[in-house]
Amino acid sequence: MFKKQRRQGFKMKTLLITILLLTSTINLLAKTTDMYQHARDMRISSSHQRNVKNGSKKLFFATRAAKKGNVKAQFDLAMMYAAGNGVAKNEKIAFKWFHKAARNGHVEAKYYMGLSFLQGRGVKKQLHLARYWFKQASKSGHSKAIYHLANIEKSLFSQPKNTNHYSMR
Repeated sequence: MFKKQRRQGFKMKTLLITILLLTSTINLLAKTTDMYQHARDMRISSSHQRNVKNGSKKLFFATRAAKKGNVKAQFDLAMMYAAGNGVAKNEKIAFKWFHKAARNGHVEAKYYMGLSFLQGRGVKKQLHLARYWFKQASKSGHSKAIYHLANIEKSLFSQPKNTNHYSMR
């Protein structure tokens, strides 16, 4: 009887160890597509974590992911700098991150690039570049970009009505 219980206990332990090994192997093989999650899961030294305040944790992780090429993080970082959320408002840095996100295909960032050039936020006003970025965003169906593109083209390409001073009466 005692040998039978020992065998069953051994089989149970073996089964539990096998399940644990399989579970940990599956977890190791699972790839994280969200760079934010990857950045959060990375170990941060305790001294650095003490220095990072709660309000700037989002900035820390967004910056880290944006530098690694995460388009959503680049756009989020640009919005933080544009609005001054968690950081000092800086339109030039916001423009830099909007530009990176737009070049990587982020539609909303393309729209904000157009707005930046239209309103002169972080850069000099340039209607032709605003038109370019609104056109890029409108190709993806961005309704506000289509609206602004139409207004810019109307102002750039509208001809004055019969201003010929030499016309015969």
